[in-house]
Amino acid sequence: MDSYADMIIQDTCCDPSDVVAIETIMRDFVFQSTLDWQSRAKFRAGAIEAFAMLEADRPMFEEHFKSIRECLAEMKQGHQS
Repeated sequence: MDSYADMIIQDTCCDPSDVVAIETIMRDFVFQSTLDWQSRAKFRAGAIEAFAMLEADRPMFEEHFKSIRECLAEMKQGHQS
């Protein structure tokens, strides 16, 4: 597990299976930027906010991530043919 994952689990007490989603929500929705320049306090607040967003609308986020995985799979197949 990378340090972001460890910090997210520490900050949110989330299930490890949610870490990738929370990190993505932090990047794409909370900070709309990379995470490396966030102070520890801002990172913690962002993790908590992202986890709350995931919990509030899990079906929407699961559909969003499923759609992305499907697009990536199609792109991968296109490159292999």
